Amino acid sequence: MDYEVIYVETSDLLREAFAVRLEVFVKEQGVPEEEELDVYDAEAVHFIAKERGSNKVIGTARLIQKSPEIGKIGRVAVLPDHRGRGVGTQIMQVIESFAHARNLRYLELDAQLQAIPFYERLGYTASGDIFLDAGIQHRKMTKTLHRAEKETSTT
Repeated sequence: MDYEVIYVETSDLLREAFAVRLEVFVKEQGVPEEEELDVYDAEAVHFIAKERGSNKVIGTARLIQKSPEIGKIGRVAVLPDHRGRGVGTQIMQVIESFAHARNLRYLELDAQLQAIPFYERLGYTASGDIFLDAGIQHRKMTKTLHRAEKETSTT
């Protein structure tokens, strides 16, 4: 693996995450910039994939905690030259581990239709009708995170 996935702890890395989103969603897919960056960015935990060596940010995603048990993944983006190399899968796995460590039980996301097979391979299930977000067709998807059974003591 020639990249690593970490969560964003500095404003510089957050700007780089936003730059990837603008490249993918605004320039490539035509999403209006004012819809791409939103109020949820302030409360979300952001994740980036960066190349080892160059430290160039090549992918990103965010996680918003909607309730004590539910997290919503969004803005999953990988630069075109780095797709098909497992970057998106690694980002998702790191987010799932992060969510599991924080006792979230369910993850949900809004998947673009062409991305549904990718998320299905990771264990997400599509539900509900197709809807438009920024003019792009999406479906809701969910996944239950498995927890180890907690031991109970009767002492």
